[in-house]
Amino acid sequence: MGIPRLKFPADASSRSTLKLEEAILTFIPRKEENKRLNENMIGVDLGACPGGWTYQLVKRGLFVYAVDHGKMAASLHDTGRIEHCAEDGFKFQPPKRKKVDWLVCDMVEQPSRISLLIGKWLLNAWCRETIFNLKLPMKKRYQEVILCLENLAVMLAEQNLNFKIQAKHLYHDREEITVHIALKP
Repeated sequence: MGIPRLKFPADASSRSTLKLEEAILTFIPRKEENKRLNENMIGVDLGACPGGWTYQLVKRGLFVYAVDHGKMAASLHDTGRIEHCAEDGFKFQPPKRKKVDWLVCDMVEQPSRISLLIGKWLLNAWCRETIFNLKLPMKKRYQEVILCLENLAVMLAEQNLNFKIQAKHLYHDREEITVHIALKP
């Protein structure tokens, strides 16, 4: 595939939108994208402000719960496809009786804390698929990634969940790695 040549959308609120766009293009086969990301789905964006990742989900038709204490871009509110939840992403739980299809997360936090949060969402069946970043400012980056991914795999396997984990350092990533996990029926 090489380096994807992605153009920053004029109506996107931040350049971080390119990270999620690249992740979707990398982890979701093109022929499955419309089936796995569409207007009949609900997404949650933890640490959503100002809305770069939310933008990518809304662009694909999802309704998004954008979770962050900060302000979201007005252009996203104007779509009518988001609900801004001014809450802590670590404490937020999806609304009762709402089936969340996608969880995305680009919060600046310790990788171990993010992987535990993602594990909680998957174990509670709060989402079916997730893309998230693990920030890696520490010296032993590789070891930290392996530890986080192994811990997630063990958590999911212990509950007899069928899953696929993919991780990659993408072109638009800096000191971070992007992870995709899909639960399979």
